Amino acid sequence: MSNPLSSKYQLSWLSLGGIILLQSVSVTSSLFSTYSSLLGKQFSISRVQVINLIVALETGKLFEWFPSAAADRLPPWTILLIGLSFGSVGYGVQYLYIADKIHTLSYWQVFLLCLLAGNSICWIQTYCYFAAVTNFNKHKNIAALISCYSALGRKVYTSLVEGIQGRIGFENPSTCLLLNCLVPASVGLVVVLIVGCSKLTEHTETDIFPIAFSIAVATGVYAMLGNTVQPIKNMSPQLQVVTFMLVIMLPIAVPLVKAAHWLIIGRWRSKITPELPCVVTTANCITVIKGIDDMNEEVGEDGKRAGVKVNEGMEKVGKVKLGDEHGVKNIMMSLDFWLFFWVNACGPMLGLVYVNNLRRISESHGNYEVSSLLAVSSTSGFFGRIFLVLFEEYTRRRSILSKPASIVLMMIPMPVSFFLLINGSKTGLYISTGILGACSGAIRATTASTISELFGPQNSVVNQNIVLTNIPIGTLLFGYLDVINYETGGGGNYGICKGFECHHKTFIIWGSISSIGTILSFILHLRTRKFYS
Repeated sequence: MSNPLSSKYQLSWLSLGGIILLQSVSVTSSLFSTYSSLLGKQFSISRVQVINLIVALETGKLFEWFPSAAADRLPPWTILLIGLSFGSVGYGVQYLYIADKIHTLSYWQVFLLCLLAGNSICWIQTYCYFAAVTNFNKHKNIAALISCYSALGRKVYTSLVEGIQGRIGFENPSTCLLLNCLVPASVGLVVVLIVGCSKLTEHTETDIFPIAFSIAVATGVYAMLGNTVQPIKNMSPQLQVVTFMLVIMLPIAVPLVKAAHWLIIGRWRSKITPELPCVVTTANCITVIKGIDDMNEEVGEDGKRAGVKVNEGMEKVGKVKLGDEHGVKNIMMSLDFWLFFWVNACGPMLGLVYVNNLRRISESHGNYEVSSLLAVSSTSGFFGRIFLVLFEEYTRRRSILSKPASIVLMMIPMPVSFFLLINGSKTGLYISTGILGACSGAIRATTASTISELFGPQNSVVNQNIVLTNIPIGTLLFGYLDVINYETGGGGNYGICKGFECHHKTFIIWGSISSIGTILSFILHLRTRKFYS
């Protein structure tokens, strides 16, 4: 165990807290669906044009290979500053227009600004991933656990808006735009100073993952209780947001607790036994640790990532096998890849479209607590992700459940949730929102590792971006579909549709498409069984 009083130990945990906070505020697009209709009124554009702006935000996230390529050539802090600059310009210019500081801003200029703002998320999250991997190189799942905090973005920004202006803050898009501009920039500048001071040194604490996971669970539980437990709901919005941000930064308190424990135990032991050295480092210990690391690396190579044994008789896809490196040409010819593509299109992508339309859906159900629904979606997505990380942490060396099989299990509840929305009950709305958030979050968390396992790690970034193209395309198509059904039901152009018929057809279509995705996920599982045998 490292000395908790050492500056290196304390800076490592301080860096972890800072990276987690930055990851939490990185998804600046999380509230766009909440204020998009109001933004449309400000810019005098139709609902269809508003959907195009959402598509621009999602499309900007597809250019992930730019920060990934730049990370190999530029210092880490420049990656973060580029992302912060893009976000500040993308949201800042829109805010200045709404605040009457800029008098002319065309629709296509707003479209490009949304594209730039969406791309900023990739740069910020690339920096978070790089800092996590460098600081915690011997703890591979720490980077995956940190990435889960992006699911809390909606809850974070919802709390911030309510803390500043109360629930009426969502009626003013300028507040949301200003927060999207300033919050990541402020947090990012602090984090880059902290991580820069720690010089990205490797953290060698052996029990880091259990502690970090326990903190993540506590954070998620508090976020969920904040919308259900009356004493927390009765707190002032300002106190709620301060408390929630402190809970997110709990990793910073770990070295303080450890130092207190270390001092107390040290004094107690000194009274009973002679003082012993705090850290014992012998050549034998170093040799054993290095031997374990070498063994882990060999298992990773022979097991084809996560202990997967490759069957010599596995099915070939064109001229390459599952698990081999797939270039763009091989990917385009792979039936398994396109099955995986459509599973994502009919599953987590539909979950995202649902969240993007959550404001209109809640209003048509007679429920105006949009912030509560967003919080349920955010926290359930967070739990879906972190428990998937926990499952992979403790099963990566044992073939308990393959990733395609786990995707099947996560896809099954999604069509049920869409059909449950048809009855129009408030309880069903909250249950469906929670299920869709958890399942979508878990499938999203496993996308990158599944692509790496099945189609090779070398081109996984490019292959993952091909899969993620279904998000802007699906947002466009299914968003248009929802707008048509909504306006046909009586919503008109920026009118509010009330009642059962507003989204009835939409939920039936979404549920049917999600059912097809569940069937496709089962077919993918059957086709890849030999690979995981």
